[in-house]
Amino acid sequence: MAVPKETDLHKEFGNIKLEADAVLEGMSICQTFDLSASDLFIRWQAFVINQHGGDAGIKPTRERLLEVRSLMQLELERKSSQRRSGAPGSATKLPRLKERAHYDKSSVGALLQGLVSGSQCETMKTPQSANRVGLLKGDGALAPRGSPMFLPMTPSAFAEPSPSAIRYSKRKNMGYTEETLNPSLSSFKLPDIRKPLCIIEQDRLPVGSEAASGDESDDDAPRNKGSASTGSQSAAKRMRYMFEKTATRTETVNKRIERMAIDVKTKYNIETLANPTYPHQNTVTAVGRILNVNSEDGQAVTPMSSGSLYLETSRRLGNGRRIPLDVHSAPSFALFPGQIVAVEGKNLKGSEFSALNFHQLPRLPYSPDECRDGAVEPFSAIVACGPYTLADNFDYEPLFDLVNKAIEESPCAIFLLGPFVSESHPMLKDGQTDMLPEDIFRTKISTQLTRLREGLPSTSSVFLVPSTDDLCCPYVSFPQPPLSHSLAMHLGVPEGVLSLSNPAQLSVNGVNFAISNIDVLFHIVKEEISRLPALSSCLPRLAWHLIEQQHFYPLSPPPVECAGILASHDSRLRVQAMPDILITPSRLKQFVHLHEKTILLNPGYSSRGLSGGTFAKIYVHPPDDLRSKTMMLSDTERVPPTDCTSVEIVRI
Repeated sequence: MAVPKETDLHKEFGNIKLEADAVLEGMSICQTFDLSASDLFIRWQAFVINQHGGDAGIKPTRERLLEVRSLMQLELERKSSQRRSGAPGSATKLPRLKERAHYDKSSVGALLQGLVSGSQCETMKTPQSANRVGLLKGDGALAPRGSPMFLPMTPSAFAEPSPSAIRYSKRKNMGYTEETLNPSLSSFKLPDIRKPLCIIEQDRLPVGSEAASGDESDDDAPRNKGSASTGSQSAAKRMRYMFEKTATRTETVNKRIERMAIDVKTKYNIETLANPTYPHQNTVTAVGRILNVNSEDGQAVTPMSSGSLYLETSRRLGNGRRIPLDVHSAPSFALFPGQIVAVEGKNLKGSEFSALNFHQLPRLPYSPDECRDGAVEPFSAIVACGPYTLADNFDYEPLFDLVNKAIEESPCAIFLLGPFVSESHPMLKDGQTDMLPEDIFRTKISTQLTRLREGLPSTSSVFLVPSTDDLCCPYVSFPQPPLSHSLAMHLGVPEGVLSLSNPAQLSVNGVNFAISNIDVLFHIVKEEISRLPALSSCLPRLAWHLIEQQHFYPLSPPPVECAGILASHDSRLRVQAMPDILITPSRLKQFVHLHEKTILLNPGYSSRGLSGGTFAKIYVHPPDDLRSKTMMLSDTERVPPTDCTSVEIVRI
């Protein structure tokens, strides 16, 4: 294929401006991989979607095109390796030997050593050969030649630092601020804080509420000691996610509809809610759950649309029946499967409920701590989410740089969200390492946690939040309990590093945090349909659904890759009080947004494929100091925590 010309590239990329060096690199890629200009543009679009969440602000610079080249080279090498190893689909077949030689460990070792010359033996002893994950023992020391872990003929044993690691070390956007909230507060300097934080983890169940259904038995005590709270004891109970029954899920859905119906009646002073499946000539109000007519089989055959909506009632309000929902007359809505709604409309013929308006759902109450004036104390925090390593190595360079930044700034609290050893890592999926996930955590993660803990003041707190994508967490379902004490010791987590449940709800110095470490935003955005919603910005609206639904995973049914949502532990997925800061990491573009006195934050991932990612810095300023400097509030008027909080999303 002929190499495309410069005009061809400009034509394919359209309005996207290409610099001269980017054009030369694009032509070089086309020549190397025998691509047309159209093929290169398709590769670029796939790169932006997969590596940067579809961010339209990513420009095709020479550095970005080098990343595209590296990904294409990795894909080519992987396919070549599969053909050499006789993988399925390979056309190469080796002839069957009439006689097979028999080898034991010693004869194979002698044979391999005999194939290596003296100069090559010296090469094996160089420090570069220790870069391969499998050549390190559990304590991080170099394995001796006679050890079973020493694989002299493994090609990656001689590998130098990966191209992405070299580019990562030479990146120019380190420390660049991507998003800010309340930037005017950055001029106010935080006082020197050297006292321990007041940390209260909120109980999963309020006094008097129903307990989660299903059998739960005690597990190891959680690794939460000292100032971290008391509600984690119940969160460490065994998650029997293989023992759920259909009746349990049905009862959970019925209770969610009933709870919301009671709140709607109180908020709007409605004496009786109507049954939407009965004919109504007058306008009535009903409460139910949104369904996609094709979603109940869990396969999501047809995407949700305005023509496939159903409204499901509770057993008390409508005998659990479903009726088609017509939303063409509704002026504004944002709907997804599993959402609880309060809808006003008519059912003229008894066959379809025509929605005229969707009511705003009641808001959560604030916690008692937040209602006390002067309860908020100043502090700073760092929030980061995994994965913490690049896609072609296990060197954990982003985590190393993140720890350096944390030691430099000495925040009062650090929240490290998993996955720490992701099951989606390409090297683990392709079997390119011979280390167990626990060994990777112990040698790569725990060493950085120890360095972080030793480099921070004793008054600072470090929190770990598990992930459903983490290979080192025994619970693959959602919700997840904290890491048990025995597991934390096995992984080498240092003392003083605390573990939270997933999701977690806690108060830090009077500021309420809600943390949900599952990519529910990405799952909802694929199903949501909307028309002129009240919150027009898409990404914050996805996070606000969790607050409005009072649930950390309101989508139902979940996608196949996230089917382990435990209905028997639904009480732990309920948002108990209105949070000041909601943290929901997602592969979507990072954002921070203030809506109705709640900060919605997606800090982004610490690494994005072959490039570095982002993390968030939170600063809570003294309310009294802010009141005196701004002179906008009286001495008796309370300052909301979000008004004295600034957030920055920064490149690692």
